Amino acid sequence: MNASLFARVLPSALLGLALLCAPALASGVRPFFAPNATANATENATAKVIPDDAAALAQYQTLREYFERNVTLDDRLPQVFSRRVRDEETQAFLIMREAVSRRGQLERFRAAHVDLSGLVFTRVTADPDLARIRVTGSYSFSVPPVLERIDEDALFVLLPEMGQWKIFERRPGWRP
Repeated sequence: MNASLFARVLPSALLGLALLCAPALASGVRPFFAPNATANATENATAKVIPDDAAALAQYQTLREYFERNVTLDDRLPQVFSRRVRDEETQAFLIMREAVSRRGQLERFRAAHVDLSGLVFTRVTADPDLARIRVTGSYSFSVPPVLERIDEDALFVLLPEMGQWKIFERRPGWRP
């Protein structure tokens, strides 16, 4: 991979925060609903239902953890990545966390609130050894009085490792 997932998602958020001089990255709300993997893709865009199997629930949970940990700079962020890309992602994470810490903003990032309820998770493929999930919509994070909204449109490739789903790749702007 040429650039880490972390480095591709966070720069736009940091630019907005830098312009507002009030970093507001956060953790928080976890949506309880996600699209049914077996439903028609058009229906998925408008209807949210509980996933129909344990693998889908685990995959969506991994992605929710990725978004929350990414914006809060949670030290556990590298754990959501596949061992195949974890070293690269860990390095990018440590560099970003250090930059935020030097600005004296790390605690604000970690104490903020994230709302992922605007994200839609659609399983494109679901095999025992690979899952492709398209994530669309938007999520927000806030540290009052600042509220930032991030649009998301990407395909995530997840791999099973030792009984857990891990992120291997993020493809922004993916189209079926």
